Amino acid sequence: MSTLRRIKKALRDFLFGATTYEMAKTFADLLEYNTFAMMTVLFGDMLGYPLSCYYKLKMLPLLLTRLERWKTFMLKERDLTEKLRG
Repeated sequence: MSTLRRIKKALRDFLFGATTYEMAKTFADLLEYNTFAMMTVLFGDMLGYPLSCYYKLKMLPLLLTRLERWKTFMLKERDLTEKLRG
């Protein structure tokens, strides 16, 4: 890679970080939390919430890849003074 391309990439990454990184990170977090909320409704019976949902089996192939991450997020022990994130 030429020096000019590396400088352009470094400048572009710096400007992204200085201007829109926080907004992109917030959007990604909101998308993840909304997905987790939908998964709680769909797969709440795994946690002991007896919710019946017609679309459970239709959504399973779409959300199966995130199922382990959702389980660890939901079953993580939290303190009242701790933020929801993490």
